[in-house]
Amino acid sequence: MGAFEELESIFRPRSIAVVGASANRDSPGYDYVLSLVQYGYKGQIYPVNPRLEELLGWQAYPKLEAVPGPVEYVISCIPNTAVLSLVEECGRKGVKALQLFTARFSETGREEGRRLEGDILARARQVGVRIIGPNCMGLHHPEEGITFRPDMIAPAGEIGFLSQSGNLLFELNYQGRVRGLYFSKAISYGNGLDLDECDFLRYFARDPQTKVIGAYIEGVKDGRRFLSALREAALAKPTVVLKGGRTQGGGRAASSHTAALAGSYAVWEAAVRQAGAIPVRSTEELMDLLIAFVRLPPARGGRIGVVGGGGGRSVLAADRCEEEGLTTPPLTPRIQEHIALKAPELAGWVTNPVDQSILAGSGVGGTEVLALMAEDPEYDALIAILGEPWALGRPNAEAILRRVAQRFMAVASRTSKPVAVVVNPADYEEGWQWRLLQEVRREMVAAGMAVFPSVDRAIVALARFMRYWEERG
Repeated sequence: MGAFEELESIFRPRSIAVVGASANRDSPGYDYVLSLVQYGYKGQIYPVNPRLEELLGWQAYPKLEAVPGPVEYVISCIPNTAVLSLVEECGRKGVKALQLFTARFSETGREEGRRLEGDILARARQVGVRIIGPNCMGLHHPEEGITFRPDMIAPAGEIGFLSQSGNLLFELNYQGRVRGLYFSKAISYGNGLDLDECDFLRYFARDPQTKVIGAYIEGVKDGRRFLSALREAALAKPTVVLKGGRTQGGGRAASSHTAALAGSYAVWEAAVRQAGAIPVRSTEELMDLLIAFVRLPPARGGRIGVVGGGGGRSVLAADRCEEEGLTTPPLTPRIQEHIALKAPELAGWVTNPVDQSILAGSGVGGTEVLALMAEDPEYDALIAILGEPWALGRPNAEAILRRVAQRFMAVASRTSKPVAVVVNPADYEEGWQWRLLQEVRREMVAAGMAVFPSVDRAIVALARFMRYWEERG
């Protein structure tokens, strides 16, 4: 069996045992079983604990070898001192992969933890069991109904994600799913004792369910092997990488988190770029770029049309575009003539970015200008802004916002250009305002649009997105 086929079978186990399953609702041994049940896992679930008879409708067993049928994947929620014996059991049972939620190994910085980790790896290789972790949350595969937290449930998507941190993976799911950030498959691999970032990068490069690859990495064991795997992934698909442990303080935290060795970030960033991947420095940048790559059509050039901002916002949008290497070309003669015909008093006044406050009451709407920009070859991509405070203060705000949102979606559906939509964060004091923004955002995400929480974040993401396609000719 090849490397891809081996990982494919690990991502699609027909049976899962949770060793250390528990009836305590605040324990990981309970959460893992509950997650599989709630997510609709169709394979066999085997809770393993000598003090349990059943858990969530599934019969429990006193030990792994007491399970009557085959077990392909095992999740360990037991103390680290019992893991070596569990590896032996997995070998006798014919288990393909053992995922160690169990922690307190090399990440503690203690010699006994490192030694135990080494013993576990040596024994696992002897008995033919692959190790995921230790100190990790494991698999998230929506199509198979596999996840590691009851609140990780989300639709299947096109993003393959590998992460040394389980919590960061959860945060991306939790914060990103309202914007349509959905995973094809994802893996939290912790210390990466056996299967590591290189294995998962190569797997996602070949995975037909994955369109875009994202990664959170704190450190790598073999720089040459990592760059080779990263190059392979980046040649196949857009690959976005967030590095943890970029500073001295972050490096100390990374070491205690997953035993990762941090190095010079400047060297790292240069190497990632050379491999063809995109380095980012925050979860916000990571999330925005992943959304751009799965929800926007490829585009080259840097000429941006911006509509919907008012007053100073339009000026700041132009500034930010230029700072990011984009341009905001003036309105073309064709668009200027259209405005002059419908609103003579605005002739020669309106420019790009389009100040929505100038258009108010003129008979020319911002979405009308956006539609003209979408048809005009002088603009490579568009940014449409919705939900600014000045708009929400209008007496007919709800009707306006819903109408504008529908028109934005109509423009996006008719053009092959990227349309990045800005829906301001729903952090207004009035309940109806934030509920309205949430509803509008939900409708636009359901329509397949790339939605961003601020103009700045939309511009930064669009600039890096378009630069990526420009560099690829």
